[in-house]
Amino acid sequence: MTATKSELVDLSNFAWERVRGRIEGLTDEEYLWEPVAGCWSIRRREDGVWRADWPLPAPDPAPFTTIAWRLWHLIDMYGEDRAPKWLDVAPQGPAIGFDDPDCRPPATAAGAIELLERAHARWDRHLAVAPEERMQEKIGPAAYVLHMLDEFIHHGAEVGVLRDLWRWQHGMVTDDVLVDRVIRGGAGVLGELRHDPALREQTARDHPDLVGVAASYGRWQLAVELARLGLPLDAPGRTALHLAAGAGELDAVKALVELGADLNATDPDFNATPLQWAQYLNRGAVVAWISARPLGTPTDA
Repeated sequence: MTATKSELVDLSNFAWERVRGRIEGLTDEEYLWEPVAGCWSIRRREDGVWRADWPLPAPDPAPFTTIAWRLWHLIDMYGEDRAPKWLDVAPQGPAIGFDDPDCRPPATAAGAIELLERAHARWDRHLAVAPEERMQEKIGPAAYVLHMLDEFIHHGAEVGVLRDLWRWQHGMVTDDVLVDRVIRGGAGVLGELRHDPALREQTARDHPDLVGVAASYGRWQLAVELARLGLPLDAPGRTALHLAAGAGELDAVKALVELGADLNATDPDFNATPLQWAQYLNRGAVVAWISARPLGTPTDA
């Protein structure tokens, strides 16, 4: 296989793995969710047939589209007959999507994933038999493949963003209620902990890394206040001080150090101190402040 074709195949596989990974576990509720009024989606018409909202030419501005619509678009692009024409190969099985007049958008998430996998397999077969010598042409099959990969990547990314939005708007982003509230920056947690010593003790015992969780989501004031309530500052691993130093959050760095955060703690990934994090990420004000402290002697980043 020529270098050009090999690179295109590798890129195609990489794009597919990312798209497929982002739709794992997709539910029907997510699939058909309409985040805003006026979405284009797939709908069951009066005759009982599911069809996509897709009048042509597309209007400007373009309507917002659901995950179901976007997956149908991906199915059509992977399974259309444009691939064999542009790649100058024989069709590798029947078309999937709009080029098959009997093909309909799936009514369920599972059906969409199954059809997408079939359409991708058809694309893969076309790419596998594409003539290697033609991949060297400046405007030819390689340019078409790159265009299609751009389509697969950006539409797959749009689906991923919608899944993220669904996750953050519906239910919890983690299985633990308290951790979920801290991740979202819920200041109400502080009041509950202040007024309930037993809850503070239990939280410190059950969630020794809660200050670090707050810091990892950029909830700097919440992280500092949790530390003030006596929650552990230096749980094993990457500490809140590492994160604040790396982010250049000097006020948070000062507060955490004053509360007892260990300037000499090293993280498990890079074996680096908070100072080294600040040095590597060019956080000059933090480097200067830590370096001026007795335990903050400058080291090589």
